[in-house]
Amino acid sequence: MAEKACRYQKAAFAALGGMGFEVFRPPMLTRSSQEAVAHIRQLEDAGVECLLMYVAEWSFSTTAAIGILRSVRLPIVLWTNDQPDSTGLIGAAITKGGLDEVGVAAPLVYGDFDDAPTLAEVKTLCIGAAAAARLRGMRYGLGGTRSLEMLTASIDPNAWLTQFGVDVDGWDEIDVVERTHDVDSAKVELYRAWLAREFGGVQVSAAIVDMSARLYLALKQVIAEKRFDFISVKCLPTMAKVYTSFCLPHALLGDASDAEGPKERMICACESDSNGALTMQMMKNVNDQAINFADVRNLDLKTNTLRISNCGSSATELAGSRKEVIWVKHGLQELPWKHGAMCPQCVSRPGRITMARLSRIAGRYVMLITGGEALAKSREALKDTYWEFSPHMFIRPDVPGKTFVANLRSNHIHTMYGEWRKELVHLCRVLGIEPIVPEGTLA
Repeated sequence: MAEKACRYQKAAFAALGGMGFEVFRPPMLTRSSQEAVAHIRQLEDAGVECLLMYVAEWSFSTTAAIGILRSVRLPIVLWTNDQPDSTGLIGAAITKGGLDEVGVAAPLVYGDFDDAPTLAEVKTLCIGAAAAARLRGMRYGLGGTRSLEMLTASIDPNAWLTQFGVDVDGWDEIDVVERTHDVDSAKVELYRAWLAREFGGVQVSAAIVDMSARLYLALKQVIAEKRFDFISVKCLPTMAKVYTSFCLPHALLGDASDAEGPKERMICACESDSNGALTMQMMKNVNDQAINFADVRNLDLKTNTLRISNCGSSATELAGSRKEVIWVKHGLQELPWKHGAMCPQCVSRPGRITMARLSRIAGRYVMLITGGEALAKSREALKDTYWEFSPHMFIRPDVPGKTFVANLRSNHIHTMYGEWRKELVHLCRVLGIEPIVPEGTLA
C-alpha cells in the first residue's frame, strides 16, 4: 500500500508542477499525526500559501486534524484519484469529515492526474486559497480620514486584523505634500520627459506635471518607509485646495513600470476606500495584474452596457497601450483648485473581465462577483458620458443590468481581465466572506 501511495503522490506532485505552481513536499509520506505536525510546520517555514493534502489510500482522520490544529492553519485542499485499485476516496472522505468535525473547511477534489476538469478544479482552488493566505501579514496604508461620508469605504482596523490578518496603519496628506518640496528636481525632470515620450499626449501645464510627479515620488517614499503593501488615498476635496490631485500617483502605482523602469504594482484605492483597496488586493493576489477602481456611472438598460470611470484612479496599463492615454485637465472644475490637476484620459482595452466588490451586511462581509466583456470603444465615446472623467471602461455584464444593480452595495466596482470568478469565490470561502454571484439569462 505504501509503495502504491508513493507512486500516486509522485504523480500528484508532477501534476501540480505542470500547473505552474512552486511545489514543496515533505521528505516522506505523512502517516501519523506526529508526522503531520512536523511536515506542516516544515511547509509553513518554507512559506507555502496553500496546503494540498493528497490522500492516496485509507487514512486515520486524526492525522490531518491534529496536524492542522497544531499549525497556523494554512488553507487546505484535499485531492484523491479515481483509480479502482485505490482506497483513496475512503481516506479522503474520512479526512474531510474529520476536518469538518474540528471546524476546518477543506474542499475535496475527486479525479485522476491526467483529467483536465480535475486539474482545472485543483488549480482554481489552490489559486483562491493562496490568494487568501497571502493577505496575512500585509500592511495597509489608509490615506487620511473618511472621504465624502462614504460608510461603505470605512472599516474597523482590528476586525481586519482578526479576520484577514491585515494590519492597518495611516498616513496623512500633509506629510506627502511637505515631502514634495525636497524631491530631487532631476527625478522630476526625468518623469516630465518620460510622460511626454511614453504617452499619447500631455495637455496640462508644466507646473501641474511638476507637482504631480513630486507627489508621486513623495508618496513612494512614504510607502517604502512605512512598508505598506497596499494603500488608499484621500484626495478630493482637500488636495484641490492645497496642492494637486493624486491622479498621476494613483495611475502609476497600479502599473508595472514607471520612468525609473520595472517595478511591483501597488494597489491604490481612491477616496480612502478601504473596502475597495482590500477588494483590489484580493484580486491582485489571485492574478498579478492592474486592477481597476471606478464609479458605477451609468447602465444603459436597452443595450445592457455598463459605463464605469473615476477621475484619474486607473492604471494606465488598462488601456490598449500608453500611446492611447492622454493626460488632460482634471474634470471637476467646480472645486476650489489652487493649481489644477491632471488625469489619464483613455478607454480600457476590450476583453473578458471579472468584476468584484466587498461590502458588509450588518457587519458581515459579502463580495459581489460577476463577469462581463469590456467593449472596444474610441475616446470619442467619452463625449456621450463624461469627457472630463477620464479613464473609462464600457462593459456588457453577463447578467441583466437590473440584476447587477440589485446586488450593488457601493458606488465603486473593481475589474480585472480574465475569468477569475471561481478563484474569488473560493478565496471568499477561506476568509469567511459570503460570495454573491448573481445569476440571470440575457435575452
